[in-house]
Amino acid sequence: MKIAPSILDTDPSSLQSEVDSISTADRIHLDIMDGEYVPRKTFTADDFTDLQFPVPTEAHLMCARPEEWFDSFVSLGVSGITIHIETQSPARTQLLLQSLKDHGIRAGVCVDGFTDPLEITDEVLALADQILVMSVKAGKGGQSFMPESLDKIRLLRDRGFSGEIEVDGGVNLENVASLSKAGAGIVVVGSFLMKKSPAERAEIIERFQAI
Repeated sequence: MKIAPSILDTDPSSLQSEVDSISTADRIHLDIMDGEYVPRKTFTADDFTDLQFPVPTEAHLMCARPEEWFDSFVSLGVSGITIHIETQSPARTQLLLQSLKDHGIRAGVCVDGFTDPLEITDEVLALADQILVMSVKAGKGGQSFMPESLDKIRLLRDRGFSGEIEVDGGVNLENVASLSKAGAGIVVVGSFLMKKSPAERAEIIERFQAI
């Protein structure tokens, strides 16, 4: 299983040492919240411009108007950007995904924890490079994993989606094998990993990658 640690709840004053401690991960996951789609506000691209990322990064835009954030994260050099299906009409979602693909960015669409994955239309499914299945409600770290997320993953595979399925929320070493079996290929891991000491993180990452 690939792993993309989230640095949502790390110390902003020591971001470089925090990302260095997860240099064996497959990606680093940037949780971006606008205070509108979700109540909390977090980072902007400007917060990361002086960082040296050891592995590719992806931006998860929990934002009501994600297109307003595209240019800054494209300039930052992220490899993928994910937008929420809940914030746009299906037609608008298609336009935004195509815009990302035109910039050479992996274009993802996210379905929130309490959203029916059937909200993702066949047209959006065909265009997306990645589906991010939230296994919690977007907006806060440290929540418990929603087991019905496994059914969402299976449904997406049954609908013929062959791209990457990523899972975010409450993921740990006890449920990751079930996620892999259901059809997920990469997991976002936040507090389960980042609340451990930097010295412990490499071993935990390796255990996820061995699944």
